[in-house]
Amino acid sequence: MKDLAIALENHPGALADMGEALGRAGVSVKGGGAWVHEGRGIAHFLFDDGAAARTALEASGITVLAERDVLVQRLNQDQPGQPGKLTRSMAEAKVNIETLYSDHDHRMILVVDDQARGSQVSEQWEQERASKSGPPKPTHHYSMSVEWTGNDGVGTQTYRSYRRDHIVSAQGKVPIDASSDPAFRGDPSRYNPEELFIAAISSCHMLWYLHLCAVNGVVVTKYKDDAAGIMQEDAKGSGFFKQITLHPKITITDAAFQERAKSLHHEAHELCFLARSVNFDIDIDPEITAS
Repeated sequence: MKDLAIALENHPGALADMGEALGRAGVSVKGGGAWVHEGRGIAHFLFDDGAAARTALEASGITVLAERDVLVQRLNQDQPGQPGKLTRSMAEAKVNIETLYSDHDHRMILVVDDQARGSQVSEQWEQERASKSGPPKPTHHYSMSVEWTGNDGVGTQTYRSYRRDHIVSAQGKVPIDASSDPAFRGDPSRYNPEELFIAAISSCHMLWYLHLCAVNGVVVTKYKDDAAGIMQEDAKGSGFFKQITLHPKITITDAAFQERAKSLHHEAHELCFLARSVNFDIDIDPEITAS
């Protein structure tokens, strides 16, 4: 990842111009911030592809002052003093921290004057942190079977010679009849991978949300989510999800808990295993009623 130091005009709309330039180029910001010093705007933002970000900004007349490598460090959030200990370790190694901020995954991002020496400190810190964090966290393994059933006798001789039908199953569970999206010659009566993907994210969010309600005194009696997703095709014929929106409609027993019930969606999103595993926006638009 790369940190870009960006010069901005000190007037309303400067940040909007920057954000729109990046948006038009399909470049996402991974962290950073902006401020005004002595009447001049300065920003530091984090990008997976620094070159693409620089190109997009400079094409819009925005000055990029520097593009630099970063150190990425995850801290133990439940232990006070972590930032002080890490930065002290850098100081003792004669490494000067020139820029520091957090990314969108709650990691500390550092730009330093000596990348090689800073990397050594960061790696040592990570090893020590891991050794103090106790036994390894458990991993979970999942198995699914997907069996194609669309061979009409000549296999995949041509693009049109076979059906996209298949069966998704797991041991001891009812199979799911699946196909591709009808836009890709699929059977509209069967679930397609995109629908199952959206359903998985919706289900993950719901299960975390119900758990959080249970431990926070919010009694839920009904929950239904009409989730929707947007997938964008590209020039190569591939594509990617750019957004999923969850629309959960929830009934609780006590109107006094409506605000708490709404706020717990943010925490559920932060905890959801699947939401943490994707690189696009998941918006949540809940509707809470009491009955």
